[in-house]
Amino acid sequence: MHDDSQSDTLTLPDLQFSYNKFYVALYISFLLVCNVLIPCLLFYLLQTFTKITTKELIGISSAVLGLSSCFDAPFRLLRLVRHRQQYGPLGTDVWWHLDFVMWAYTFALLIFAFPLAIAPAIAFYNFFLMSTMMLVGPIGVVFLFSLIAQHYRWPLPVRCSSEPAGSIMKPAVFYCIEDVGAVDFMHGRTFRQRVHTRYDASPPFRQLMTDLTIYWVFACAVYCGVTAAVTWGASLNFAFGWVLGQLFIWAFVSFLGCRWLVHRGLTRERVYWEHRGRTLFKETTGPGGIHEGGVENQPAPKRTKSAPGTANRPILQKPMPTSKSLDSPPKGKIERTEVV
Repeated sequence: MHDDSQSDTLTLPDLQFSYNKFYVALYISFLLVCNVLIPCLLFYLLQTFTKITTKELIGISSAVLGLSSCFDAPFRLLRLVRHRQQYGPLGTDVWWHLDFVMWAYTFALLIFAFPLAIAPAIAFYNFFLMSTMMLVGPIGVVFLFSLIAQHYRWPLPVRCSSEPAGSIMKPAVFYCIEDVGAVDFMHGRTFRQRVHTRYDASPPFRQLMTDLTIYWVFACAVYCGVTAAVTWGASLNFAFGWVLGQLFIWAFVSFLGCRWLVHRGLTRERVYWEHRGRTLFKETTGPGGIHEGGVENQPAPKRTKSAPGTANRPILQKPMPTSKSLDSPPKGKIERTEVV
C-alpha cells in the first residue's frame, strides 16, 4: 500500500445493478412450467387415464423438458451477437467471440441432450432422469477446471469473456457475474469494466470469487449425488416427479448459501481495508447508480489511493456513463441486488 497522508479512502466500483422483479419472477415461472409442471402433468395423467406405453411417455417428456432451452439460449445468443458492441466481451468485436456463460451453457445443453435422446430409444427409462444431472454436472466440472487453472496459473489458450488468450484464468464465478450482469441484465460493457476494476483492485474480492466458485463446485457435486441416488434407488413413478422438482429446490437452497457467503465476503472486504487504515467507498455511477449496502454513502475525496499492485491502473474518480437497461422499468418497480 502506497503511503499518502492526504487521503484515507479507497474508491472501488459498486457492482449492484437494477432489475425488474416481475421479469425475473416471470422467467422462473416459465422454467417451472416447462421443466416441472408440464412434464409431470403429461406423465402422470397420461399414465393414469390412457394405455400409452412407458416408452412413449418418456419420449413425450423428453420433448417437453428441453422446451425452455429452445427459447432462452437463442435469445441470449441473439442479444450477444446482434448487439455486440453494447453487450459483448471487452477487447473484441468478433461476433463468434462469445462470453464464458454462453459457451458453458451450450456445452452443458449438448450433454443434457444425450439422455433425452437415448433413454426412450433404448428403453432405459431411468436414464432419462439423469438429464438434469447432465446439465448441472458439466457446469460443476467447468467451475472446478477454472480453480485448477488459476491455482497452477495455466494461460488461457483462447479468449474467455473479456480475457484475451494467454491470460491466467480467473474463478468461474467471476466470469458469470461479468456475463450475466452485462448480457442477461442488459448493463453492457460498462458493467464488465467495473467488475474487472473491482477484481484487480481488491484482494478480498478476488478471494470471494474463489470461495464462491468452490462453493458451487460442491453444490453441483451434492446435486449429482442425490439425483443419482434417487434415480437408481427409487421407482420411476416417484423419481420422475422428485428429480424434476429437486432441481429448483436445490437451486433455491444453494442460492441462500451463496447469498450468505457474498454478504460475509463483502463484510470481510470492508474490514480488510479498515485494518489498513482505509475507508472503503463504493463509487456508484455505474449501471443503475445503485448503492451497495453497508458502505460509505458520503462523497469520496477527490484524491484516492491505489490498492497494492495497481499503482499504474487508474482508479475511477469521475462518474462513468450510465448503462441502463433498454427496457428499464419505471420507478417503484426496480429491485436492487444486495450482493456482488
